[in-house]
Amino acid sequence: MSNARITIERIITISIELGRLVSQEIELLRQQRPGELTHLAEQKTNLTEMYQQEMAGLRENAELVRAADPADVERLKDSTFLLHGILDEYRTALMAAKTVTERLVKAIGDEISSRRQPVKHYGADAMYSSSVSVASQATASIAINEVI
Repeated sequence: MSNARITIERIITISIELGRLVSQEIELLRQQRPGELTHLAEQKTNLTEMYQQEMAGLRENAELVRAADPADVERLKDSTFLLHGILDEYRTALMAAKTVTERLVKAIGDEISSRRQPVKHYGADAMYSSSVSVASQATASIAINEVI
């Protein structure tokens, strides 16, 4: 087997495995289980680094592509095109999850803010008087889990 074919096969294998892993992450996001993404992170990082190294090596050695069988080059193009399609879908899923999270945090913040507004009522002097208690003035904190 030629060096060109070995390199191309390696990139195709990495692309397929990375695409499979990212597809799993997309499914976890769709199922609203982002906490389970962490166990895939290290493997995804390793595959991404391998993919980037292999592609950089291929760009540096353009003669490998020229020496390769056109069918192998076509398979490489197909696998990288498929991977980029999966990555586009992943970006969309991440943006959707981010938007939902931001809206949820805003809704919680708005609710806390509205509950902290003093309730105005008329006092004995016929003027507005706020019913502010020590409890309603206490600060509240929101913990945000930044998994995404």
